[in-house]
Amino acid sequence: MTNSNGTRKRNATAPPTPRDDASAAGQDGRVSTDRDAARTGSADRPRTPPAAPVGTDRRRPRRRWPRITAVAVVAGIVVAALVLGVTALLTPSYSGRVGLLALPTESSGSALLNQSGVSTSYGEVVNLAMPSISDLVTSPSLLEAVSSQVPGAPSADDLGSRIGVELLAGSGVARVSVTAENPELAGRLAEVVAAQVIRADLLAPAGTLRTLDAQAAVTQVSPDWSLATGLALIAGLVAALAAALAMRPFRARVPAGRAALEAVTAAGRAPVSVFDVDDPALLDRVGVLVRAADRPLRVLAAGPGVDDAVRGLRSDLAATGSVPRTGEKAVAPSVLIVVDRDAVRGDDVRGALTALPSAEPVLAVVLV
Repeated sequence: MTNSNGTRKRNATAPPTPRDDASAAGQDGRVSTDRDAARTGSADRPRTPPAAPVGTDRRRPRRRWPRITAVAVVAGIVVAALVLGVTALLTPSYSGRVGLLALPTESSGSALLNQSGVSTSYGEVVNLAMPSISDLVTSPSLLEAVSSQVPGAPSADDLGSRIGVELLAGSGVARVSVTAENPELAGRLAEVVAAQVIRADLLAPAGTLRTLDAQAAVTQVSPDWSLATGLALIAGLVAALAAALAMRPFRARVPAGRAALEAVTAAGRAPVSVFDVDDPALLDRVGVLVRAADRPLRVLAAGPGVDDAVRGLRSDLAATGSVPRTGEKAVAPSVLIVVDRDAVRGDDVRGALTALPSAEPVLAVVLV
């Protein structure tokens, strides 16, 4: 208490008792709202229960991980959608395929005589003649014939790059395929190309070629939606990971409490206590320190993102009587530093401490 001359006077006849100190320290879960009663040790004076803590839901600042996760998910979805969208814009392509089978003629025997009188088997003729189909289907004369016979067919120069030949070794089977923008055209082109190869009679007189199917088999070759979906998923995951790393760059981090203590020590304000905002006895602990320091209390934010936490702590401490009252003598307050455990930076803490007057001691650091 203070008298009219502004000097502080204590009741010398009744020093504080251990019971009152334990009660003030919060052993029964409460902090007295009457600081004068706590100092005089009057056990007979009724104590007013502290008001329910307010602003508790605002102590902890908004965490970055929910925001980072949301941004990463959105980035992944957008990139995956872009990949699928680009795939959908691609012009569809179809492939018509016709199989050709080599058969011996009825007049050919197991061995044939060539022009030099050398005996040649039918199998040797097939093995030598079948590979020439690849050269035949790209010959200008065949391409011109196919282009002129099929309405809507591409030019001979363009048609050559659309034709493919697959040989099945040792089976006498060749597959001729042609790609086009619509399935009807692809099938028709494959049938006409196969007919031109048969007309060339590459195996005569030992054998002949005939088609395996009456109509060409047509399949869509692009866009490949299975492949596109897989690429979209991979691209989305990569984009999500890149977005998360961009928003929170990887760095080796020390524990938040240690980082705060190192910053306080570097500023020459050690030793201090470090508290967690989730500690149920936080207000009691801070109250004990405030009464031990016998100074008013100032709650200070060290770094961004903790303004709500500072306001919540001020409100809660005011409800427990741990803040300065009007009418007291002007005394340099003790300082309670509030930092974000997920983004504690030594520069922020040192900057806040450097700005403090030397007469204001640091009471504790609260991690939120």
